[in-house]
Amino acid sequence: MTTVVQVHGPLTVTIAAEPAPQRIARWDELVLSHPMSDVTQLSGWARLRGRAGYRGVHVFVEDGGELVGGALVLVRRVPLLGTVGYVPYGPLVGAGSAEPEAVRTALADALRWLNRRHARSLFVQPPEGDEETSALLAARGFRPSTADIAPAASLRVDLSVPEDQLRRNLSRRLRGYLRKAEAAGVTVRRARVEELPVVTRLMQETGRHQHFTPFGTGYLEAMHQELAVAGGLICFLGEVGGRAVATTVTTGCAGSLKTRFGGFARFPEVRQLSVPAAVDWGALLWAKQQGYRWFDFSGVLPSSVPVLSASGKIDVEALAGPDQFKARFGGQLVRYPQAVERIASPAFRTVYDTARRSDLGRPVVEWAKRRARSGRAGQAATD
Repeated sequence: MTTVVQVHGPLTVTIAAEPAPQRIARWDELVLSHPMSDVTQLSGWARLRGRAGYRGVHVFVEDGGELVGGALVLVRRVPLLGTVGYVPYGPLVGAGSAEPEAVRTALADALRWLNRRHARSLFVQPPEGDEETSALLAARGFRPSTADIAPAASLRVDLSVPEDQLRRNLSRRLRGYLRKAEAAGVTVRRARVEELPVVTRLMQETGRHQHFTPFGTGYLEAMHQELAVAGGLICFLGEVGGRAVATTVTTGCAGSLKTRFGGFARFPEVRQLSVPAAVDWGALLWAKQQGYRWFDFSGVLPSSVPVLSASGKIDVEALAGPDQFKARFGGQLVRYPQAVERIASPAFRTVYDTARRSDLGRPVVEWAKRRARSGRAGQAATD
């Protein structure tokens, strides 16, 4: 697409697929300084997703030449869905903006324009605390979305408290697991970049156990490089007798260290040592030492949200398996604003809605969503 410039009173909106490097650098600075942002809004994420067939389209809002807001929109053609765009944890309004509501309005108008002209199906998950953007987009024809383009809720540990309080916040069972791991000589350390093949191997072990294909070393290396502006990938290894048996892969942005992937080699001699728990605990303590404000477990299942938001003590056993593990770290539930979507074609919207409601159509929709997330078949996973 060619660069499009729109004027909203004193604000100038630029929509560009290939913005100038200076603008890209300013955008990355805004993302890194925004208290609710995520690495998925960095320009490097667009280049990374380019390996899966996506193209990044940037929306910039400027006031007198100063960048005050924007969004990274990832766009690609998906079988059965046509041209699809999604905005993970955006758009963002700069903290220094004198007129945040005007900036939000300009961004909502720009996303509506993109939906009409470029991405005929557009899905938006606003960042934490930005319910206004959901409302503005709803007023422009968007509707609540269940497409799960990004987790709608997560568990996040507050790292501002002393370390002994963090330990007391752990569940009694988890404290026992950690004592057992420590007594067995489990150690946790940050992995070096040249050890990414080890990280990959551990992820592949988990992939074989849980029947999915994880990302390969090439993709992790590219991810580390593209996210260098935010510190790159930060990986941790759990070792028993000097042998790496578990890993946690994280990214840092805006004061939060967020888990992305994990891996565990279920050797008989280490299966009962809870090494993955020790690794996440070690990563959490490292994040506190480095000055991060939050340790984020990067999403919980929708079925877990009612349990986690109930008053009183959390019924951990009522949660799905992965969320039981996360809840034992004593984090607090974070719910993101309502995700919204707009499918421009009435005919396709009808087909899409009918498919989601039918037993035959739901597997097709889920397949298309998996393709949208992973890109070209197998490429992102095996590179």
